[in-house]
Amino acid sequence: MALTVYQVDQCEFEVKDDTMKYVVDMEKKHSICNVFDIDKIPCIHTIAVAKRYKRDENRYVDAFYSTETWAKAYAESIHPGGELSTPTYPENIDEFSCPPPATKKSSGRPPTKRIRSVGEFGVRGSKSNSHKCSKCGIGGHNKRTCKTAI
Repeated sequence: MALTVYQVDQCEFEVKDDTMKYVVDMEKKHSICNVFDIDKIPCIHTIAVAKRYKRDENRYVDAFYSTETWAKAYAESIHPGGELSTPTYPENIDEFSCPPPATKKSSGRPPTKRIRSVGEFGVRGSKSNSHKCSKCGIGGHNKRTCKTAI
């Protein structure tokens, strides 16, 4: 997929692909696709703008994902509440039961091939591509039924 980038003003850009166009505001960290807004990491459109204008796309990642933020979050030890040497349990704990969820066993042999996701059907070499004749290279028939001259 080829992305074409056009600059609208100082911080706003228009990114076009084969079918859609997206507006990206690099200053507000906003994109029409909302990936940039929700995940707080650059979407493919933001990365295209950053690459086109030789900007570091990592500076548009939210501070939440920085190493310093993660280090501060896990800097202190987390201690469980209460004493571990004398746990207290209810008297009637033997009466409580937690059986596994009721499931229905599927009939027949389990499938051996995985189910392809929607995006995989255009991938080269996938089973979804039509077969071609190995003799003439035209689709719709095979080598055995090929009518072209040798």
